Amino acid sequence: MKAADFVLDALEAAKQVEEYVIHLRRDLHMHPEISMQEVRTMKVVAEELERMGIPYEMVPEGGIIGIIEGEQAGKSIILRADLDALPMQEEETNVKGKKIVVSQNDQAAHTCGHDGHTAMLLGAAKILSQNKDKVKGKVILAFEQGEEIGRGIYAIVNRLLEIGADGVWGIHLKSDIPAGKLSVDAGPRMASGFAFHAEIHGKSGHGSRPDLAVSPLDCFTDFYTHLKAMRLTSLDPFKTVTYSIGSIRAGSAANVIPDTLEFSGTVRYLQYEQGLMAEKEFKRILEKTCDLHQCTYQYLIEPKAVDLLVYNQTDCAVIAADAVEKSMGKKALYPYPAWMASEPFAFYQKYFPGVFAFVGIENHEKGTGAEHHNAHFDLDEDVLKLGVAATVQYTIDFLCSENEIDFTPEQKSMKELFKELGYGQ
Repeated sequence: MKAADFVLDALEAAKQVEEYVIHLRRDLHMHPEISMQEVRTMKVVAEELERMGIPYEMVPEGGIIGIIEGEQAGKSIILRADLDALPMQEEETNVKGKKIVVSQNDQAAHTCGHDGHTAMLLGAAKILSQNKDKVKGKVILAFEQGEEIGRGIYAIVNRLLEIGADGVWGIHLKSDIPAGKLSVDAGPRMASGFAFHAEIHGKSGHGSRPDLAVSPLDCFTDFYTHLKAMRLTSLDPFKTVTYSIGSIRAGSAANVIPDTLEFSGTVRYLQYEQGLMAEKEFKRILEKTCDLHQCTYQYLIEPKAVDLLVYNQTDCAVIAADAVEKSMGKKALYPYPAWMASEPFAFYQKYFPGVFAFVGIENHEKGTGAEHHNAHFDLDEDVLKLGVAATVQYTIDFLCSENEIDFTPEQKSMKELFKELGYGQ
């Protein structure tokens, strides 16, 4: 059976479940739950799967996995959505006016779009389960806990490896892509990166006699100056990298030179080799600067480059582009550069070839387009049906495709990989 043998107007099918998807999204948005506390959210997902007659299992500290068995044997594909909200207070307005729906929970808000991701996957599940007599193979629904802090990824991917799959698909709503457009470009989609957290130790003293003290602040400012120059002096200009300091803490009195200064931040990159060089240079600059200022240092979180890029496999990206064009027309395709944020979806793509699609939500008339993790973040609900249609069409086309996919899966287990990357389990 080829893709052409399973004829389904994915966009029309998505329009049929649009009201259902929007209702779910609003319900989840009003009742957000932060990472690893998604009790109500998972209950909602489980109840919806039960209504659809889709068997599922709860993965401890991981999420929910549901399985739609097609009536014909074939390949299998994972469809993934994330469940958690952010620990922040949401504003009642977007960039133009009052939002349609606002969180009812203090210090918890869906200001990244995960409510939309979950609702879209349930919408796609409804369509695919209704057509399972035509589905060739198996559809694995993965609803992941704790995406924002990377806590659910170990358990859910570990379980998916036990189940086995031939590919993976995920979606992220994107605030700076025009509503109605989708990006499924091949290659890097989201950055790999590492965090750092360090202390610089000097010698405290009275503010009137800095010559008798060793200021860790002077050391840090010198270090920071050299760090900013690292991009020009040490790193390949043809390979993307971004880095920033996110927090600095030192001292408590205006007239006291402090003993220590603590700072932390992140580095993001699209090529692992660039990440390794950034790690090496960061460490070298800190060591040499501390020596120059007669300070010492210690790492609370040591900089360690990891190879965790969200990367769309070329063959799968071709299937995805065809799926978008088939279901929504060529004009819906939108070329978009990689997003320099990081995503645990990279772990799925270590083991399964696939695509991470961006669905645009920027609509100036509706006031949507505030950046992710911003209190004014909002989404254009009209695009949800597009995400559903793309998911359904890609699933059908991937399962029916007989083309070879050039992909070598990670040979290490999740346990071995986590240990190598220096992650907790």
